[in-house]
Amino acid sequence: MKRFYDAVYWLFMSFCKFVFIASICITTYVVFCRYALHSTPRWGEQAILLCMVYMALISASLAVRTDTHIRVMLIDYLLPKMMIDFLKGMSHVMIFAFSVFMIVYGFQFTALMSKSVMSGLGCKQSFLYASVPIAGICMLLMQSEKMILFFLRRMDKVPAAYLNEGGKIDG
Repeated sequence: MKRFYDAVYWLFMSFCKFVFIASICITTYVVFCRYALHSTPRWGEQAILLCMVYMALISASLAVRTDTHIRVMLIDYLLPKMMIDFLKGMSHVMIFAFSVFMIVYGFQFTALMSKSVMSGLGCKQSFLYASVPIAGICMLLMQSEKMILFFLRRMDKVPAAYLNEGGKIDG
C-alpha cells in the first residue's frame, strides 16, 4: 500500500517540479523579450498563469499526505483526546468529500469551458480548468491513504511500512 501511495506522490510531485521549472523558464523568456527585444510574446502571461494554477492546486493536494497544510493546533491542547479523535475523523471525511466535489464538478466545469479558447495560447480554456478535477483526484488519493491509516490506527493494525524505528507512525 505504501509503495503505491509513494509512487502516486512521486508522480504528482514530479509534475509540480516540471511545471515550476517551466514557469521559471517562460517568465525568464518573457522578461528578456520585454526588456531586451522590446516585444512581449502574447502567450507568455497565460502560459505562466496555466503553470501557476496547476502547480498551486496539485501541490496543495500533495500537502494533504504530508500534513504540511495550515491548521489550528491550539484545539489539540484544549479539547479531550476523544473529541480530538472525532474531529480528526470528521476532517478526513470532509476532505474526502471535498475531493469528490472537485472531481465531479471540476469535470462538469471543464466540459462547459471546452467551447472557449485562451486567446494568447490558442488552446481550449478547458485545459486550464482541468486542473481542478486532476487536483481532486490527487487529493482523493492522498486523503484515502490518510483515512485508511486513521482507521487502521484505531484497530492497532498499522502496516509495518508505516512505522518508524520507535514504533510510531510516520506521517
